[in-house]
Amino acid sequence: MQPVTPDDIYRHRHLQDLDASPQHRRAVVVMSRARRSGGYRSTAWLMDTCPDAGRGARRLTSPDFNARAMLVAADGERAAFISERDPEKGPQVQLIRFDGGEARPVTDTHDPISSLLAWSPDGTRVLALQTVQWKEDERDDPEAKQRPLVVRYLPYKMDGSGPKVGARTRLVSIDVASGEITPLVDGDFDVSDAAWSPDGTRLAFSRKRDGLQRHPSDLWLADANGQHAHRITTDLYSVTGIRFSPDGRRIAFAAGRIEGDSIVQLYVHDIASGRCECPKGDDLQLEGATLLWHSDGERIATVASHGGLFEIAVLHVASGEVRYVARGLRHVTALAASGDALVFVAASVRRLDEVYRVDWDGANERRLTAFNRTWFSARVRPRVKRRRFQVPNAKGGTETIDAWLLLPPKGDGPFPALVDFHGGPQSIALLDFASHVYWYPLIAHGYAVIAPNPVGSGGYGGEFARRLIGHWGEYDLPQVEAVLDHLQKDEVITKSIGCYGKSYGGYLSAWSAARSDMFKAAVVSAPVANLKSHGGTSDTGYYVTPYAMGADLYESDDRYRRLSPVEYAASVDTATLFLNGRDDQRCPAGQCEEMFANMIRAGHRNCMMVLYPAGTHSLSGSGNPSHRVDYHDRVVNWIRANV
Repeated sequence: MQPVTPDDIYRHRHLQDLDASPQHRRAVVVMSRARRSGGYRSTAWLMDTCPDAGRGARRLTSPDFNARAMLVAADGERAAFISERDPEKGPQVQLIRFDGGEARPVTDTHDPISSLLAWSPDGTRVLALQTVQWKEDERDDPEAKQRPLVVRYLPYKMDGSGPKVGARTRLVSIDVASGEITPLVDGDFDVSDAAWSPDGTRLAFSRKRDGLQRHPSDLWLADANGQHAHRITTDLYSVTGIRFSPDGRRIAFAAGRIEGDSIVQLYVHDIASGRCECPKGDDLQLEGATLLWHSDGERIATVASHGGLFEIAVLHVASGEVRYVARGLRHVTALAASGDALVFVAASVRRLDEVYRVDWDGANERRLTAFNRTWFSARVRPRVKRRRFQVPNAKGGTETIDAWLLLPPKGDGPFPALVDFHGGPQSIALLDFASHVYWYPLIAHGYAVIAPNPVGSGGYGGEFARRLIGHWGEYDLPQVEAVLDHLQKDEVITKSIGCYGKSYGGYLSAWSAARSDMFKAAVVSAPVANLKSHGGTSDTGYYVTPYAMGADLYESDDRYRRLSPVEYAASVDTATLFLNGRDDQRCPAGQCEEMFANMIRAGHRNCMMVLYPAGTHSLSGSGNPSHRVDYHDRVVNWIRANV
């Protein structure tokens, strides 16, 4: 058995864009693989989802061109997707048949199609999102080579996609035979999602609000051609995942109910009565926004965050009963309906991304692919445990929390350890290989990895997730320290401990370096270091940070300062490595720079900062492949050298 190395980034096959037809037993997934020459190659693969079908997938699209946004037609014989086949024309919509042959271009447009959303019921058209130029004022010139950004509203930028000003995203209908593009919904706003009703007479869509703050989006209902649109929701945020029931009488969608909150819930709107209900409230926290109606119109399948796992959840709409399709310590990352079954992508620490099928009742689960099985089965993998620990609850009492224990394959310990702080904070410890390559070399070198889900994490109820508001670091770090105390008493780990975190995890890693004496080394990646400046420079910080602090940017300076790691930089004596993408707009590089500069000025001698050109907030998992290899290798070497 060989140890995993950061170079295995080039062997890992990442699976995305899973889609299928509910009327037929075929599914398509896009497999993306890093290239040593730079970038990624993404190809679509076709699978048979019958319970007794043979394992394996057939490559559908050419390896010479990338494919994304796969959309399988209801007839189960074709799929539309986006691909750049001619550099002069840029990405265009393509159509490919499953019975053989190459894809043919559908569109020929200079205004890029950014996403494909749904087929029309008759299979002749596709709903899509298209980006078009927009003049922000009378002096703004969309044709200027070095066009200034004219900013009239927030957010004016978005991590990974760049400036939002100077363009708008409209909803269009594309005729797949002629390629004709017909605008349906456009204006001084952005459309984000849409679906036609099963009878083709109605159009439901989600669009951002206009005005000075444009992050909220609402559900709208219109005629099929976009006319006579009226707004359905006014008090929800980030409406997406729109799906009509099979009889067309109800619309299921995902949304948050609190500005800045990351908890997403499932809603059902009854068109005739106008009632909009949230059947399970905070008890069903969605991961993503995939919603699938069963053909009986009584059940909806989705992916939910549930007790530290991402699991398939099936909601019986009338009764509110939820049944989880759970099997093993894994995370479901994509879901689609294929025939009378569900198909999904799942991964765990010991088994990487593959496609599976399962009946709606959880029976007859079967693996369909082996993209990562061969190479990863020859690698050293950890022993995996999920344990419960008694910790302080910040209310004078105690409660139990989960933590993942990833132990070397041999030995009883105690082991030196790395604590991995997850992002969010209303997320959970993720099990994806792409962002956590560094786990495996450390485990092969005899380290234990502890990935806790302390207070503030999602999937354990609304109160648990929201208790951290206004108390970042103050409530969750003591819980993590209690976990480490338990593991030291049990002789699982030694007192040689390092910590790593990205995003909110980067915040907690920086906070721990400054406020705890348990850690010999810290890796601080894409952190929030100064809450006030983060609120003004992050793409979403202007509304997420006030929510997290329980006070707006112009209020409670004392709280913002008290909870900012940069305020304690001079007291850090932990060996600290800072990692950030230079183009990260979620947690801008300035956050690392502020903390690093303060530590250097205070005389700290064992700290270093690495900034990656063009790196975004997704650097560690999907950035430039050579940068990712360097990133994960630096994490491993820093912990090994200092812990």
